[in-house]
Amino acid sequence: MHVLTTAKTLGLEADDRGGLSGTIEESLVLAALEELASVHSDHADLFILASDRVRSSRSAGLEVLEANSVFGRYRDSNEIQLRYRGEMKEVFDDLLIDLALRGVDMNDSEDDTTEVSSPS
Repeated sequence: MHVLTTAKTLGLEADDRGGLSGTIEESLVLAALEELASVHSDHADLFILASDRVRSSRSAGLEVLEANSVFGRYRDSNEIQLRYRGEMKEVFDDLLIDLALRGVDMNDSEDDTTEVSSPS
């Protein structure tokens, strides 16, 4: 699983003009980071830091669903914490850089967990 592919899947990709606006559910971002962490378990500390950044980022609002709302039917909570997409993209960009600095191959391929070997 690739960090950039995951970010794009979440909609954290700039438009043609380079802008990124709107909000995203915090829980979706945290779930994606958790899934990525399971693939890159040797670097769990980076994912913990990224998750902390998500939780401590500026709130874009808290949506409270009505008890009988169809949107809350399959949720554990009727509250949805929203975060700004631009800030979440920065979290994924920084995570990608941190992983690359540790030698994780960040080529956009099916298996991006291969370590880059350094010449001896």
